[in-house]
Amino acid sequence: MNSFTEKRDTTRLIIETEVILLSQKQEKIIGKILNLSASGALIAIEEDLTIGRKYDVSIKLQGDTSNLFIENLVATVVRNEPCCVAVKFSDPMEWLTIFYIYKQKLKVFKNGQLIITDE
Repeated sequence: MNSFTEKRDTTRLIIETEVILLSQKQEKIIGKILNLSASGALIAIEEDLTIGRKYDVSIKLQGDTSNLFIENLVATVVRNEPCCVAVKFSDPMEWLTIFYIYKQKLKVFKNGQLIITDE
């Protein structure tokens, strides 16, 4: 019997797109979002970030003829692993639905999760 309990309360999208984390000291960290939900994200980065530290988050969607920036998100580091960090947004991201209509990047569903790539 599996004792794993799902803790997520929002839908998670598998997406790879640029993200910028800005510390309170104005240190800029650039990474790549690996998955995203209205409540947080898993971000691939090389830096070692402190659990509990807050960052301003900007997400960049790059299209063929235009770019979209989602800004003014505040996130707290909740997990730190060797290759990535998990962050939780202070307030739910209202713009998550924009990813559903990001049609030129839309590929398929895999294992019940929407897969979006830059291929």
